[in-house]
Order: sequence, then C-alpha cells, then structure tokens
Amino acid sequence: MADTGVKKEHKALAEVPYDDEEVALVGAATEPAVDDDDDDPAEEVDLVLAAGSGGKSEAQMNGVMVLSLLDKIIGVVDQIQQTQNGLEARQEAMEKSVSTIQGELSKLSKNHIGTANTVNKMLDKVRKVSVNVKTVRSNLEKQAGQIKKLESNENELLKRRNFKVLIYQRRLSLKKH
Repeated sequence: MADTGVKKEHKALAEVPYDDEEVALVGAATEPAVDDDDDDPAEEVDLVLAAGSGGKSEAQMNGVMVLSLLDKIIGVVDQIQQTQNGLEARQEAMEKSVSTIQGELSKLSKNHIGTANTVNKMLDKVRKVSVNVKTVRSNLEKQAGQIKKLESNENELLKRRNFKVLIYQRRLSLKKH
C-alpha cells in the first residue's frame, strides 16, 4: 500500500545527518503554529521555519518533506481504517448470515427428525400389513386346498349317488316288466 514516492523521500531523509536543528524543525512541523487566518499547515511550517533562517534551507525542505510524508501516512491510515470498518461490517453481515443459516439448519434438522419418525411409523405399519397379508394368503391357500378336497369329495358323492339312482331305477323298471 505504500507509495513508491514515499519510499524515495524516506531514503532522502535517512541520508540527512542528525542534529538538533532538524529535531526542532520536525517538532515544529508536527505541531504547527496556531494561526486563525490561514488553514494550510505547509504555509504555517514555512512561516515557522522562515523565522529561524533567512531563506529555504535543506532543513526546511526536509520539514516540508516530513509533512508530506505525514500527510501520506495519515491518508494510508485513514484508508486502512475505512477498509477495517468495511471488513467489520462484512464480518457482522456474515455472522448474521451464519446465524440465519444455523437457524434454518436447526429447523431442517427438526423437520428431518419428524419426517424420520413418521417414516418409521409407516414402515412399522407396512410390516404389520405385510404380516397380515401373508397370514391371509396362507389361510386362502389352505381354504383353496380344502375347497379342492370338498369338490373332489362332492364329485365322488355325486358319482355314487348317480350310481345308486341308476340301480334304483333299474330295479323299478325290472319290477314293472
């Protein structure tokens, strides 16, 4: 996020030897003189620096450079804060979404449990019906076997009865003749 121009200016500052005059200038640059008429901090620094010497010196240039670096740093810090605020807002929105999803999952889980219980009850009923159907089927098969036996017995009885009727009819016809 750092500007390449800022890095170059920082190198220039690193090459400047340390002395008390520069420290005073940096202090003056970071704490500008109070002037109600003028709102431009660079001009205020120029006024403070100009009072110490007759023209713009290297120290004054460095002071202006420090001010511009501070402005850039403030801009970067503001941008970071805005980004952080945006990220916090996103995180809050995501947390709300996650809690909503958790609530929906909880409802879905409860519905699933209810559905599973209903399905289990239905399966139990189907098993009972299946057992009943098997019982009825075996009873029907037994009855079908019994009906076949009865039909064969009936046919046998009918054959015997017809035979007796024929014998009886012949006896009667023999007696008449």
